[in-house]
Amino acid sequence: MLNIPLFVWLLVVAALVIGILAGHHGWGRRWPRRLGRFHADYLVGLDYLISEQPDRALDSFLKLMDTDTETLETHFALGSLYRRRGEVERAIRVHRNLLARGLSAEHREQALFALAQDYLRAGLLDRAEGLFQQVSDGARLRGRALEALCGIYERQRDWAQALEVSRRLAAIGITPPRALAAHYQCELASHHLDRGDAQEARRLLRAARRECAPFPRAAVLRAQIAEREGQPALAYRLLLWALQEAPILMHDELAHLLRLAGDDGRDACLESLVRRAGARDFGELKGIVFAALAISLADAPPLREAMEMVIAREPTLRAVSQAVAGAPFAQIAAQIGALLARAEVYRCGDCGFSARRFYWQCPGCRSWDGFETHVIVKLR
Repeated sequence: MLNIPLFVWLLVVAALVIGILAGHHGWGRRWPRRLGRFHADYLVGLDYLISEQPDRALDSFLKLMDTDTETLETHFALGSLYRRRGEVERAIRVHRNLLARGLSAEHREQALFALAQDYLRAGLLDRAEGLFQQVSDGARLRGRALEALCGIYERQRDWAQALEVSRRLAAIGITPPRALAAHYQCELASHHLDRGDAQEARRLLRAARRECAPFPRAAVLRAQIAEREGQPALAYRLLLWALQEAPILMHDELAHLLRLAGDDGRDACLESLVRRAGARDFGELKGIVFAALAISLADAPPLREAMEMVIAREPTLRAVSQAVAGAPFAQIAAQIGALLARAEVYRCGDCGFSARRFYWQCPGCRSWDGFETHVIVKLR
C-alpha cells in the first residue's frame, strides 16, 4: 500500500530541487533547455518514488545535481531536510556525496560541519567529534563546532575536555556562562573525591569559586570533604551556607545538615532556617516544611507553626488533612510525609523533565541550573 506521507514529502523534495534552481539561479528563458536536460533523471526518480523505493530515488536526484555554485545550496537543503526528519543515513549520503567532489575550502567546511551534525544525530559521537575538531580549526564555523564539541564531551562525561573547549570558546569571544566552567570543575572535583584525592578536589573547588561566586555546589562538595576529614563543624557551616544560597537543595540535603548539627543542635538549626525563610519567601518556607515532612520531622517544635500554615495553604495537603480530621497532628503529618517521600519534587524549567532528586544538569535536555521546585503529590 502506498505510503502517502513519505511519497508526498519526497515529491516536495523533488519540486524543491527544481524550484530552488529555477527561482534562485535565473533560469528564466533557459528553463526549457535545462528542464530537457534533467527531464529523464527526474522521471526515473519520480518513478522510484511512486514505487516506494526512496533510496533509488535519492540516487537519481544526486546524479542530476552537479556540485557547482548553482546547486550546492540544494544539496545542503536536501541533507538538512533528511536530518530533521530523522532519516540520518540519507542525510549522510547527501553530505558524503558533496565531500567526494571538488569543493572550495568554504563549502568543504560547510559540508564537514553538516556531516558531523548527521553523525551526532545518529549517535556516532566519535565520528562527529573528529569532524567537529576539523571544523574548529577553521574560522567561519569555529564557534558552532566548539559548542557542538562541548555538548559531545558533556554526553561522554569528559569534563576535562569540556572545560578546555569552554576556554577556547572564551578565547574567540564566544563567552559561555561562568557557571558552566564552574560546573565542569565541580564534576572533576567529585571524580577526584571519589578516588580519594581530596587535595586535587579542593584545588578544583577553589577554581570553581573563582569562576562563579557565590556557587553553592562547590560548598556542598567542600562540606563532603570536611566531613570525611573529621571536621563536622566546618561541614555544617558550609552546607548551611549552601542551603541558604540555594534553598532548592533543601529536599535532598536537610537530613544531611541535621546529622551534622547533631541531636543537640537540631532544633536550633531548624529554627534558624524557618526564621530566615519566613522573612524571605513563602515558597522557601514551604520547601523546608516539605523536606522536613518527607523525613518524618513532624515532632520538631520549631516546625509546628510553619507546618500548619503550609498545610492550610496547599490544596492537596489540606485535602489530606481534612480526610483524617480529628486525628492527632502527628498522624496527619505522617500521612502527608509518606506522600511527599515518593513525590516528584523537581522539574526542569527548560524541557519539563521531572524527578525526585535534584540534578545540576538536567538528564533530559542537558541544560544546567534549570531544575526548579515542583512538588507533585499524588493522592494514592
